[in-house]
Amino acid sequence: MILNHLTLLNYRSVAQAEISLSPKLNAFVGANGMGKTNVLDAIYHLSFCKSVLSPQDMYNVRHGADFFMIEGRYADADGLTMEVNCSMKVGGRKRFRVDGNVCRRFADHIGRLPLVLLSPFDEMLVTGAAEARRRFMDTVISQHDAAYLAALVRYDRSREQRNALLSAETPPDDGVMDVLEELLAADGARIVRGRRAFAERFAPLFARLYPALCPDDAEAAAVSVAYTPAVDDGALRDALRTGRAKERIVGHTLYGPHRDDMTLLYNGQPVRREASQGQTKTWTIVMKLAQYLYLRDCGSRLMPMLLLDDIFDKLDASRVARLVEYVSGDDFGQIFITDTNRSHLDHILEASRRDYHLFDVEQGRVQMAR
Repeated sequence: MILNHLTLLNYRSVAQAEISLSPKLNAFVGANGMGKTNVLDAIYHLSFCKSVLSPQDMYNVRHGADFFMIEGRYADADGLTMEVNCSMKVGGRKRFRVDGNVCRRFADHIGRLPLVLLSPFDEMLVTGAAEARRRFMDTVISQHDAAYLAALVRYDRSREQRNALLSAETPPDDGVMDVLEELLAADGARIVRGRRAFAERFAPLFARLYPALCPDDAEAAAVSVAYTPAVDDGALRDALRTGRAKERIVGHTLYGPHRDDMTLLYNGQPVRREASQGQTKTWTIVMKLAQYLYLRDCGSRLMPMLLLDDIFDKLDASRVARLVEYVSGDDFGQIFITDTNRSHLDHILEASRRDYHLFDVEQGRVQMAR
């Protein structure tokens, strides 16, 4: 889908903006803190029904205002249109509408507008704990597999209930624990299958992309990503039952896919131990571009939107050039870029060979650049 027009009212630092967008490339330039990232966050919000910057909706209302509203008008290659509206009053519930119809469950909207966001925070994919990589897998898979998302929601709910029983002062009822563990085992197995299938398709994409973007890296052939489940298939039920006594001591569930990880190896060693700052950024970019290609080729086969938020800092000129050349090809659809440097951005836009719109963002005001 292509986002043709974006309207913002009182969203974070943006008081009001009406933004007509290019179907190819859109760039937002401004100093740090001026609001350009908030524009991208609004686009993300329309796809995922939440902000990536602040999961608590009340903090997305502009200071001094009593509501926010985001509206996007989309179209696909066949001319079909979609209007998505998200609004919330302070003290009220957030409302999401698609073509005027209220979205009863936000989960039903996930996947309609596939999107990949790459920001400086994503370096935690490489350098951070396993939670960041689990979230990465879940975000990707949930955009095309509604059954996976439903299993993930149920699993988290059952685990919270089991954790409450494990941490209670009185011993938990064995019958209730049996029921919860049956639910965890069933949904956990669905999650493991989904992540394993994802990794089998994702790993070759990553292995293909890395040398394409890093042709000068002598170790490019020695990079790998792999899914590492915490519990083998079919073993979760037994692990939960035999582990109850130990889990009563710590007060929470120790076994299951909430402990899974993705192993990232460079020349046989974990990347987070070996990579320089530049290599970490490169790995993050390749992970996200592989995510894009994965989403493009599965599920409904919709071309995702690609959001690149302030990612060119600390990349050398040759890597920037290769990245811009790569995403300018036919493999990618509509792209959104932010940067603080106008001359840097002008060079990137000219090198992209794409139709583009350039916007100045200052103190929350968004207007076409001259």
